[in-house]
This record gives sequence, structure tokens and C-alpha cells, in this order.
Amino acid sequence: MEQGARVYAVGGPTAAHGFEYSTDAWRVLGALWVVVLLVVAVPSAGISVINAQMIADLDLDRSVFGLGFGMFVMMMGFQGPIVAMLMQKFGYQRTVTVGCFVLLIGSVIMATLVNTGWQYVLAFGVIVGTGVCVGGMLPAQSAIARWFHVRRALAVSVVLSAVEFGGFLSPPSLDRLLAASNNNWRLGWWVIAGLATVALLITRFALNERHVERLVAAHPTKIETSGETNVFKSHVHWLLREAVKTRAYWLILTYMSVAGVAWVFLMAHGVVHLQDIGYSSADTAMAMAITIVASFFGNMAAGFLGDRISPAIIAVASMVFVTLGFFLLVHPQGFTGILMYAAPAGIGYGASQVCVMALLGNYFGRESFPSMFGSMMPVSTLCAASGAAAAGAIFDQTGSYDLMFNIIVGLCVVGALAMLLASPPRPTRIDRDRAAEGVAQ
Repeated sequence: MEQGARVYAVGGPTAAHGFEYSTDAWRVLGALWVVVLLVVAVPSAGISVINAQMIADLDLDRSVFGLGFGMFVMMMGFQGPIVAMLMQKFGYQRTVTVGCFVLLIGSVIMATLVNTGWQYVLAFGVIVGTGVCVGGMLPAQSAIARWFHVRRALAVSVVLSAVEFGGFLSPPSLDRLLAASNNNWRLGWWVIAGLATVALLITRFALNERHVERLVAAHPTKIETSGETNVFKSHVHWLLREAVKTRAYWLILTYMSVAGVAWVFLMAHGVVHLQDIGYSSADTAMAMAITIVASFFGNMAAGFLGDRISPAIIAVASMVFVTLGFFLLVHPQGFTGILMYAAPAGIGYGASQVCVMALLGNYFGRESFPSMFGSMMPVSTLCAASGAAAAGAIFDQTGSYDLMFNIIVGLCVVGALAMLLASPPRPTRIDRDRAAEGVAQ
């Protein structure tokens, strides 16, 4: 008997429901959670504090700063199809190992060599962005889509919570680190390099996908006994060329793009916007932490509800929360103002990410998730990157972000409407053999 198989030999709920209710499943989610924490959370959220200090130290204008952050997002998105192919060809471990190593190299370059705007754009935008993409969310979510069916939304929310947890800790922690080191922002990048090394080691020694797949195949979760059967979950594995002909594909892409624009703006420009209107660096770090904590609650709420209530309905509600948050972010007053914008914006975005991941697996089949999500990433991240760059240009021209706030609020309304119309696609010319294969798996 393989290590870990004893979980199923004792009977009871675990034996009745299979892998997804086992301690092995939680071990897998725990390992994925730590890798996402180290590879995605700090480079995506914590660096807002580091880069804010870097702007002053290197005397960068906001357009170059926005370009670098936009390039970071573009690398994460435009390489989505490549990461999907790497996952299919080499598997999770090899793909994520490469991503962690690239993130390590980019962090070391930021810590030692970057002194100009173009160097920042290249090192942070291109190299660090590539490492986060190849080692981060797409491989983790692809693994979840493959290994979890009944409890997919919950599994997605658990792994995504690593971003909120890391985001909560990293901004204030890095702010204290900078304060204790005479605002040495390069030291922060050495910390990120060390975290990338730890993630690489965990990937190599704590995640064996062949072992996991043997457990999943030997102990499939029994849908009929789980009580979680109210949400539409396709047994047909759609091909990408078929999915792009459906309305649901484009509506989900629209929603995903809008959420990306809002979040990237908040990560790239939220801290400097608050500092522009008089908040201290400690206040802005706390604002970021509150946003991330709120995102965690939205994430977990969507995870617990998303296998019982349609994620499309939850997605509409989440976009309403994001809209409210950005409306209140324009001119917040004191700590109450920070709390009033950060809570709804964070809750809404956290829930939106679970909804997108769950909907893609539910609507198009778990085996199709990498190709669906990978194909959407270039478009959605191009929108997000363009929004970050445009926000910097708008600030340089007008001296404020007010126009960008109005644009984002309008886009959020469009995103909510898209989800209202995103009903499950119905296969029309999917051959019966592939549909039967989807049920069998």
C-alpha cells in the first residue's frame, strides 16, 4: 500500500467520499498554498511598498513606474498559453521549478543591478513577471482543476487564500524592514529571492504529481454521496476552438479582464494615491493589509458557497462590492475612510477570483482548464497592464487619478452585467466518445 493510502482503509466519511475528503488532499492543498504564498503573494502585493520607496530613490516618473508594473502583469498573462503547454508536456513540478528559478534570478537583479527606469522595467516587469507566471497561479489552479471536482470551488479558495495571507503580512512587514534598514528597498528584494528559493525546494520535495494522480484514480470522490451537486459542472471536456464559439467564454473573459484592471490599479497605484492625498507610509501599508484581509474573507466565502450556489451569481455580487470600494477610494477620510473602501474592494476581488477559476472548470470541464485559463490570460492581463500604464499617464497629465477612478467604476458595471448573462454553454457538436471520457474521468 502506498504511503498515505491508509487514510482510506478505516471507513467513515473519508472512505465514503474519496480523495477530496482525505488528509492527502489537504496535504496537497497545503503544499500548493505555500508555493503560491511565496511565489505570487509577495511579488504581487508586498512589492508595492518596496517600489514606492524605489520611485523616490531612483527618481522615476509615474509613467515609467506604471509601465514596469504593466509589463509585470503582461508577462504573467501573455505567457499563459506557454505555461499551459509546459504543464501538459512536463507537469507541475518541472514547470514550477523553472518559474521559481526565474523569480530568484529576477529578484537578485533587482537587489543588485537596477539603477534606471529601463532596468526596472526589464528586471521587474519581464523577468520577475515571468517567474511569477511560470511558477505561480496557473500551474496551481490547473492542478486543482485536475484533482478536484466535487470540492473544486473550496480547493480554489484555499489556495487563493495564500495570496491574501501573504498580502496581509508582506506590506507592513516590508515597511518595517525598510524603516529599520534606512529605506534600503534592495534588501526587500533579497528577501523575495530567499522566498523563491524556499518555494523551489518545496516544489521539488513536497509535491509528487504522479503520486497524487494515483491516489485520485484509486479513490475517486463520490459525487452522489457528497451532497454538493446543485451547481452545474460539465462532464464534457471542451476543446478551446469549440469554447471560443460560446457566449459564456467571452463573458467570463470580459469579467476576468475588468477584475484584473481594478486589482492591478489598486496594487500599482493605490499606495501612491493614498500618499498623494496625505496618508503616511504606515497608513498605506495598513490599507493594503486591510484590503488583502478583506480579499481573504471574500475568497473563502465564495469557496464555501461556490459548490452550492452558482459562481456566476456570486461573481455579480462581488463586482458590486468592487464598484463600491473604488467609489469610496477617491477621497477617503482617516482610518474610517480606508476601512470603508478597502473592505468592499477586497471582498469583491477575492470572491471574483474564485468565481472565475470555478466557472472555467465547471463550464468547460476540468481537463480543459489550463487551455481555457491560459488563453484568457493574455487578453485579460493586456487590459490590466494597459490600465496600469494609462493610470500613470493620466496622473502625469492631470495631477490626479480621478478620471481613472471613473473609468474603473464604469468597467465594473460592465463586468457585473457580463456575469448576469453568462449561462453554462451547451455542447452541440462534441463527439460522444469525448463526453463519455469526461464522465469516466
